[in-house]
Amino acid sequence: MFKNKIALFSKRKRMQLLVTLSCHILNFSHGIGFGWVSPTVQILQTPETPFEVPITVEQVSWIGSTFAFGFLCGNIIFGLTVNRLARKYNMYLTAFPHMLFWILNYFAQSVEYIYAGRFFAGLTSGGLFVITPIFLSEILDIDIRGALMSMGMMFVSCGVLVGFILPTKVNYYVTPCIAVVFPIFYLLALYFFPDTPHSLLKRNRLAEAEAAFNFYKGIDCHSVQKSNAHMDRTKEASGMQSEFEEWKAIFLNGSSSQRVRLQDFFERSAIKAFADTFVLCILYQFSGCFVFINYMTSILAESGSTMDPYAITPIVGASHILGTFCATMLVERFGRRALLFSSIIGLVVGMYGLGAFVQFTDAATKAKFDWVPLAFMIEVVFMSAYGLFANFFTITVEILPAKIRSQALSISMCLVSILAFVVLKVYPYFLFDLGITVTMYTSATICMITTIYLYAFLAETKGKSMDKD
Repeated sequence: MFKNKIALFSKRKRMQLLVTLSCHILNFSHGIGFGWVSPTVQILQTPETPFEVPITVEQVSWIGSTFAFGFLCGNIIFGLTVNRLARKYNMYLTAFPHMLFWILNYFAQSVEYIYAGRFFAGLTSGGLFVITPIFLSEILDIDIRGALMSMGMMFVSCGVLVGFILPTKVNYYVTPCIAVVFPIFYLLALYFFPDTPHSLLKRNRLAEAEAAFNFYKGIDCHSVQKSNAHMDRTKEASGMQSEFEEWKAIFLNGSSSQRVRLQDFFERSAIKAFADTFVLCILYQFSGCFVFINYMTSILAESGSTMDPYAITPIVGASHILGTFCATMLVERFGRRALLFSSIIGLVVGMYGLGAFVQFTDAATKAKFDWVPLAFMIEVVFMSAYGLFANFFTITVEILPAKIRSQALSISMCLVSILAFVVLKVYPYFLFDLGITVTMYTSATICMITTIYLYAFLAETKGKSMDKD
């Protein structure tokens, strides 16, 4: 593990790390938006709401589900632009709806503003989870790809924690003023980096593709050319040139550069990949690892604990950061499958445990052991973060066939957004009407069923080439 850390800061990896961190600025701001919803929804339901009257449970469900509708639209839009526009232009586009999200929240006079803002947040999410994984997979070396892509979820988690805390510490209108700065930083940082070599080569811009390849691989061609008088430097230059030529040959001869046909989606390998991806999408959404972030404060309030939900929500958010950090450190050492399945075991235990505690204890016991719901939620959030949440998009990108990866990823994210709409719409009814016990038991059972399938059929993708199947 220590050798991997050194390699990450080597000249070869340095620019890949810097570009990845720049891309993750928007993930951080997007995470603030995720976390901001949880305490804000709780505040909007009380007399302290900045609106004229508190919002209803029905309106709460629409705040969640309008995000999913925007997510679906974002997947469709960016699915159409992913190969029609350069990767870098697509990356730019993800920032603008996110800025609209915060602007609408700032000027909100009624819940309809929140609906519209959440829709634009969904558009950004659709772009982030379609474009960014493809962009990063095309510039990162195999040995650090999993760690740096998982790092994106760590940035989301850090943003979630900030989003949990800010609404409880500052006025409603302050958070949008702070958060809207980050997408501006993101756009400025991205301006200085070239497009991916894959994107440039597809557009027959060979010289720019080679320059981008050298840039992301840390190859300083100019200094090498000045040293051509020395034989060892000449050999080094020849080796560097052959590395690009070797990659170009693999890319041009591989399936990822060929024209996509309809029948490519119905080949046996594609159908298998779609089946694995769709089951993984069901697991991701119905496990609650995403929806818990949106309703964390409400879950803790409904659990029967006498602790202040606003005070303890940030503790749960910190466990989410720790989980995604562990994923970043461990994913290249143990692989995707090990992290995924071990996390689901802990997730299921935590959800059944919380459901049982709420079901089988009386009010006096809940008051005496009011720390138990917090402990179970920390377990649930940590375990979901380090295996499922952090690696979901990495695994999805890696299992899809190279030739149809862009289109298939967009289709898969459309399913995620439809499932997110369903989950976010019905979750308030489960939580507030059916109760914590039914909610947790349902999510845990779905986790168990989908995991059995994935354990049998999901292949390990650690070290898989992005240019050939």
